[in-house]
Amino acid sequence: MYPNREVFPNAPLALVAAEVRFTDSARLRQQQTKDDIAIALEDRFPFAEPLQQANFHLTLGGSAQVQERLGVVLKNSSSTESLTLMSESLTYETTAYHSFEELLTAITTACDALVEAKVLPALQRVGLRYIDEVRVPETVDDVRQWSRWIDERLVGHLWVGPEDFPATSTQTISTYDLGEGRGLNVRCAALDQGSIVVPQHLKRAAVESGPFFVLDFDGFRDFTRLDTVQLSAEVVSDSLSVVHVPCGTAFQRSITDEARTLFRGERS
Repeated sequence: MYPNREVFPNAPLALVAAEVRFTDSARLRQQQTKDDIAIALEDRFPFAEPLQQANFHLTLGGSAQVQERLGVVLKNSSSTESLTLMSESLTYETTAYHSFEELLTAITTACDALVEAKVLPALQRVGLRYIDEVRVPETVDDVRQWSRWIDERLVGHLWVGPEDFPATSTQTISTYDLGEGRGLNVRCAALDQGSIVVPQHLKRAAVESGPFFVLDFDGFRDFTRLDTVQLSAEVVSDSLSVVHVPCGTAFQRSITDEARTLFRGERS
């Protein structure tokens, strides 16, 4: 657990994702393997869609090479959570996040299914990402006004500019070394548009266009500098659990008590 942990009824979460990257697995390019995994996971993800991606690479001679990557997307009945299988990755995404425990169950069950299908590549990166879009019931004409809901440490730098003119946008990114190959990327931005999260395969509740503040937390563990670590549900679970703490701590430090009242559905 982390300090001040609280589950908010009106949390500003737009998307939560967990990604497991690994060395290329020939078995995941075989349709039979993908079918076996889809069947193993059909209780939670009963619907499957083929996925085709094209990557373009420029050669030294200036010609373009196209590399096609085939995968499968497994979705739940409400299209609010999915698992995407590619030959080099397993990705879980949800637009209806309820708890870390549910996420952990989904991703570790999928890892067990891969191992059962004899997919045993070397891990390269395990990541956990929370993207929040904070919207408030008041007009925000100056980004500095976000200090009512967003911690002053994230918007205070805007006062270096002219006080008589509004700040219209801001974006920052910070990276933290958590030791033992673990890290945390924190991105913040004040924007004025519809949304930055537009999921390709999932449904998301409609949001009104207008100012919002993005809090994006990406915790990860990098395995590329270690001795080979083979894919296993236990290693993935431990990696996600460790980076979940700094992600949650950073979120709690990023918001004010006014925001907590808003996320609880209470009147200030």
